[in-house]
Amino acid sequence: MASPASLGISTVAAVGALLLVLAAPRSLAADDHAMSELKGTWSGTFNQYSHDINGSFPVKLTIEAISGTEFTGTMDWPTFDNTRTRVKGMVDGTLIKWTETEYLRGDDAVLGGLYVAHFKADDEIGGDWMDPKHTITPKGPRYGTRGADFVLKKE
Repeated sequence: MASPASLGISTVAAVGALLLVLAAPRSLAADDHAMSELKGTWSGTFNQYSHDINGSFPVKLTIEAISGTEFTGTMDWPTFDNTRTRVKGMVDGTLIKWTETEYLRGDDAVLGGLYVAHFKADDEIGGDWMDPKHTITPKGPRYGTRGADFVLKKE
């Protein structure tokens, strides 16, 4: 049987190790957040560098419905002839992925690109837009060619 002194040292070491694990910085991942936290309106800037366009544009993502790890909603592009698109997406581990599937108003956005984002903070997501108009490689968590990056904050 272990002596009380050795049990005390073991317990202190175990508690110390646990505190180190709990205090270690973690990256904010989609699966760290409830899917319900995604629901709502996210506004920000889309920085495009494809299709002979190099500029920053306001964009608004509204996640309207969530079912399991999948969601649907809309994207609004006020400076792209006030275009609105339908989006369909999902949470895949640490990634939040979605695509614009159809026009609801206007037609001045590229459908079929893949948005690949992650939580940067509790109320902020950011990532890349993968342009489908270039080489498409359907393997892995991303496909296409990077055509833009974006940061969105929850309203």
